[in-house]
Amino acid sequence: MADPTRKKGVHVSMIIREHREACKKHPKFCDHFIDESRITWAEGEKRIKAKNSKPPEYADCVLMEEVAEAFNAYSQGKLEHSLQEFAQCGAVILRCMQFVCDEINGGKNV
Repeated sequence: MADPTRKKGVHVSMIIREHREACKKHPKFCDHFIDESRITWAEGEKRIKAKNSKPPEYADCVLMEEVAEAFNAYSQGKLEHSLQEFAQCGAVILRCMQFVCDEINGGKNV
């Protein structure tokens, strides 16, 4: 059987499958979108950007920066900007999945 991690588009199809299953299992997503009682997303974004401004780069930190940017934009009422940042989160997640697939297949990630 062919290795599924080498098929084109496998990452997107995995995400879509997981989304469908999550919607079935948990039809109600959340009560609220952001928790204002914790550190603000603006503070979180500033902190992670400072960390990411110097090497080495880490995938988890890159993703957290995009997440902070998305929620910070949302908290400021910049909904279209927030949506664009969430799309960037998806792009980083796809790159993370490719990194892991490369590792599964014995390839070099760096």
